[in-house]
Order: sequence, then C-alpha cells, then structure tokens
Amino acid sequence: MTEIVDHRRTAPADLEAGPHPTLVAAAAPDLTAPPRRVVVRRARLLTVATILVDLAAVALAYGFSWTLRGQSWWAREHTHVVIGARAAFLTLPVWVIVFSAYGLYNRRELTAGSEEARRLFRAVAVSGVAVVMVTFALKISVPRGWILTVSLLGLLFVGIGRFAVRDAIRRLSTRGFLATSAVIVGTNDEARTIARSLARNGWLSYGVLGFVSVAPDHPPTVDGRPVLGSVNRIADILLETGAGAVIISGTAVGADGLIEIDQALQPFRVEVRLSPGLPHVSPSRITVRPLDGIALLSLDRRELRRWDATVKRASDLIGAGALMVFAAPVMGVLALAVRLTSPGPAFFRQDRVGKDGKHFRMYKIRSMVADAEDQLEELEKSHGADGVLFKMRQDPRVTRVGSVIRRWGLDELPQLINVLRGDMSLVGPRPALPRETAKYTDRVRARLRVKPGLTGLWQVNGRHELSFDDYIRYDLFYVENWSIGLDLYVIGKTLPALLTRRGSY
Repeated sequence: MTEIVDHRRTAPADLEAGPHPTLVAAAAPDLTAPPRRVVVRRARLLTVATILVDLAAVALAYGFSWTLRGQSWWAREHTHVVIGARAAFLTLPVWVIVFSAYGLYNRRELTAGSEEARRLFRAVAVSGVAVVMVTFALKISVPRGWILTVSLLGLLFVGIGRFAVRDAIRRLSTRGFLATSAVIVGTNDEARTIARSLARNGWLSYGVLGFVSVAPDHPPTVDGRPVLGSVNRIADILLETGAGAVIISGTAVGADGLIEIDQALQPFRVEVRLSPGLPHVSPSRITVRPLDGIALLSLDRRELRRWDATVKRASDLIGAGALMVFAAPVMGVLALAVRLTSPGPAFFRQDRVGKDGKHFRMYKIRSMVADAEDQLEELEKSHGADGVLFKMRQDPRVTRVGSVIRRWGLDELPQLINVLRGDMSLVGPRPALPRETAKYTDRVRARLRVKPGLTGLWQVNGRHELSFDDYIRYDLFYVENWSIGLDLYVIGKTLPALLTRRGSY
C-alpha cells in the first residue's frame, strides 16, 4: 500500500459511538470492526502481552549469560557473584523503558517487519548502555563481558519472542480482532488502490466502510463500495458511521482541502493517515524535513549501479545454479508426466520482453494443450481480465496435469535456464509478452529498465489475484526501489506464497 503518515486526534467520549447499523450493512466492510472501545482494550492487552514476552526474553538472556560464564546465579550461597547476578535482574524494567522510547510498543508504526528489526537492534544497543549506567549507579557488581553477552543474547531471544508475537497478532488481525473501521477520502485511482490493498491485506486491520468524495457530485458506488458523501460532510459521516480511521488520498485532495479536513477532524478521536501520492517510492527513501515551518518530503535517489548489477548477476548465477541441481530431476519427472497425459512437446517456448525491450525465448513446462496460442484470440473475446493482462481463473486450455503444476508454480522451473543465460534474474518484474508491451504507456514502460524475474513482488503479493494496475504498481515499485535487501525479502516470501497457493490457477 502507499506509504501513509500517522496523526492522532483526541475527542470527548461521546464521539466514540458505534457505527450506524444501516450504513454498516450498506458498506459491507472487508473486516467486521468491533466497537472502538473494544479494539482499544484488545490493543492494550496485546501491548501488555508483548511487554511480558520482552521481559521474559531479556530475563532468559540474563540467566543464560551467567550460565555461559560458568556461574550459578540461583545458588543458595550468598557469594559476591551470586548477589550481583540476582541484583542485575532489577535492571529489567530499563529494557521496557528503552523499547517504549523507540516505539516498539506502537503497533501501527510497526507494520513493516524490517522497521521493527531496525528499531529493535538500536533499542537493544541502547539498553545495554543503559544497564551499564544503572548497575554503576546502584553499585551492582557485574562483569563487563556479561553486558556484551546479555546484549547479544537479548537481541536473539527478544527477536524470537517478537517474531512469535508478530505472527500471533497478524493471525488475530486477519480475523478482525483489532479491526478499525475506516473511510477513504477520494475516489481516484490512488484511493481505489488503497482500498484494494487494505482488502487484500487483512492483517493491517482496517475494514473499509466506503469512500468520501472530494467533488460534490459523485457516483453511488466505486468498485462495489459505497460513496458515503462529500468531503464537506466528513464530520457527519464520522458520526453516522463511527469510523475510527480516515485515510486520505493525497492526489485527490489539494492543500486547501487538507486544511479543511484537518479542521473538521479536530474534535474526533480517529487515526488520520495521508498518502503522499508517491505509490512507487519506498518509505525508506522518504525523509520529512522542516523548512520554515513547512514539512518537505526529501527523496533519496535509488539506482542500480555497476557494482550492484555485478552483485545481482553473481547472486543469480549462484542461486540459479544451486536450484538447478534440485530442479533438474523434478523437471524430468514433470516433462514425462506431460508427455504421457497430453499430445505435444513437454516444454513450452514463448517470446518475452526483457531488459530495455530486448526479446528473448522463455522456457516453461507445458501446462496447456499444444494449440493453446491458437485458441487465445477466441478466448479474449469473452474473458474478464482487466487492462492488457489476460488471465482466466478456469482456463479451458489447461490440462489436468497442468492444473497441478501451475498451482504450485512448477511450470516455471525451466526459467532457471533463462536466469543462467542472463535473460532473466531470480527476482524482478514479471516477464511481459510483446503484445502487452505494445500497449504500454511511458510510465509502464519503465518496468523494462531491469531484467524480468523468476519471482517478484507481484508473485508474493497475490499473483493472478492482482488487477493489472496492482501488478504494474508492484513492478514499478521494485524498479524504483531495488536493493539486495529487497531481493532477499522477495526470495524469503516466495516459498510461503507458493505453499499457500494464493492467486495460483
């Protein structure tokens, strides 16, 4: 989803009434949002649980640190070492205080795991220094080597604990445990993209009630969701719906409109989130800098330099070579199955468009009938795909064996050959067909600046479930924000995406 900036408002309790039942029924939100007071209590409960997990993890680090030094802090005798070890546990609250200062208990600020990891690393380092200062002030005798061991083990144990808590919160959020009803200001492409992203990522815990139009004249619905009214009625809309969040499409609302919305929302205790209107820019590239009271967005340049391209190519060769060792026998078995169950070749070859518009021959295991390309024109007349991307959920050309290998993405294994040849990369945009690129606008053509990938953001975020706009948005985001870390993130998400078979057909 487009990066959003969080602001909070406070308001009298009487403005926290639940949503109007008729409007909730009409809005049909993606998540059933409980009353706001219930969500607040649940969020506090999860915060307490996170604090307890952190304390347990740090306490475990303390105990292991003494044990690794060959000292028993639980011994009955009251030696100098044992007394110091036990007294050191008095510094446990220091970690919670530092973690809180780094925003590690603010769930809305930690939607990205990478951001939580960065903050955790810094907080653990500062906590180690704080423990040294506290033990010195309280005259608690602890070895200096113990502090270093505690910091390293603390980072490990707290990281494991937070991964477990994050997974639990994600599962609860997907079920609507922390759902917050939201309205989206704007009805343009960006607003619709935000709505689709929130619907697709239930763990973000926003149930979209509908849109608020910037213009006085508006359609009754947009993408199947109601338009609840015009922006000049936003205060009444919040009272009627009981929405707990307002998400503003930056490209739909001008500066004057933002001021009016800000003033109208002052009395309400709601989350206000604003999209900067830069859907292809990573949050890590954006810095807010003040200029005489004006907030300016500073954008860092991100480009694939020669050294980066060398590293990426080397990782492609190493990764594809290693995978080919395991994939070759699997491809042999699948090729035999294809030949035995349907007439025609085992492998499918097709022209695709690579970096800088260069055409190459891409390989796949055949999952359709041999004359699938000849049937395409007839199917296109009745298909329901959007834009220039043609996909059918129940394509009659797919063979029985093909439906199985497509579901698990096994038909794409021969593309490892394309990676070794240099036509493709392990991670990158989806390899496009020539007939698709012929319809590209200048903006969309920017996705051809890098090699297409065996996997990519489009695959780990829904594959064929994505609309053409979302598929292009993910590809452009990758092109504009490439990094080794982003490649590792996509590779790490690919196996879970394949196992869940989301968007595979």
